[in-house]
Amino acid sequence: MTTMIGTLSAFDMKKQTWEEYCEILEQFFEANGIDDGEKQRAILISMVGPATYKLIRNLMSPGKPSSKTYVQLKHFMKEHFNPKPSKIVQRYKIDLRSRQPTETVSAYVAELRRLAHDCNYGGTLEQMLRDRLVCGINDDRIQRRLLSETDLTFEKAFKIAVAAEAASKNVQDLHKAPLACNSMKTEGTLKKEGK
Repeated sequence: MTTMIGTLSAFDMKKQTWEEYCEILEQFFEANGIDDGEKQRAILISMVGPATYKLIRNLMSPGKPSSKTYVQLKHFMKEHFNPKPSKIVQRYKIDLRSRQPTETVSAYVAELRRLAHDCNYGGTLEQMLRDRLVCGINDDRIQRRLLSETDLTFEKAFKIAVAAEAASKNVQDLHKAPLACNSMKTEGTLKKEGK
């Protein structure tokens, strides 16, 4: 018996999306050289877990999941778990999204990219991300810096925003350092004086 590389777990919709589950499954197929569609289907059916298998079976009734291909099962379940969202609604959500007070620039951009997934921006995605980053940054200093740039690309805006954020944090750390040093000096003086 051949030893398999990696492990698979049952699908858990509370921890991952169906697409994420299938991406992991397909990496398992690739790592183990499983390119036969019937084997892929059999692994999917045997690994999704009892609750998901029951759902697949009920949705396919009166047919059986084993009568479909792996690609058909994957697509069918994707449509069930993640019906195609309205492009207009998704664009509305991204237009409203601004950086939260405790959110880093990198986390904000990652969220913008996630929201843009179903927006179908095509070739204008980078411009939209740039505009949303500049308008939604919620930090006057960074925003002024970005607006002062000519020929601002998304990549350049992202680098500037991350650098400005890091610089602000460094300044805060520098301002805290003298307070910590003074506090330690005071404690040392009190110990020497026996207080």
